Amino acid sequence: MTLATLPSGTVTGRTRSPDGAPRPRTVGPGWEVLLMPAPLAELVTHTLGENTVAASAMGWTFAHAGHRGILLPELSDDPAWPAGTTYLKAGESVTLPPFHWRLAERGGTEGWVALNNQPLSKPMLLHPIVTLIAAEMANRPLPSTEF
Repeated sequence: MTLATLPSGTVTGRTRSPDGAPRPRTVGPGWEVLLMPAPLAELVTHTLGENTVAASAMGWTFAHAGHRGILLPELSDDPAWPAGTTYLKAGESVTLPPFHWRLAERGGTEGWVALNNQPLSKPMLLHPIVTLIAAEMANRPLPSTEF
């Protein structure tokens, strides 16, 4: 399955520019994107990975510009996602890495983190976990820089 064959619609634009670099894509129809700062996304992924049932909540995930993005079904923004995340609705623009870029092969900063399972994440399972971890991160005191 590719983004072009996601349920309920197609993706406009091409996955790869002529030079093979990430390029902006129009979100939707049928799918939207939740962007999280990489540290939050890594904690979410680690938490989900500890539980086989919860891990099935996460669909395709990509890394770009210090964020991780997950694909969600359209209209997955109610309830709202926590502060510090960005929800991109159908019609907005997102920069996706080319499908042949894998995160581990690109030094861990750009590429697809996961292309297994179903492409769309399950927001009803994912939302409480993201919200809880984001709240815990927000309440954590920053490390002191004084010596």
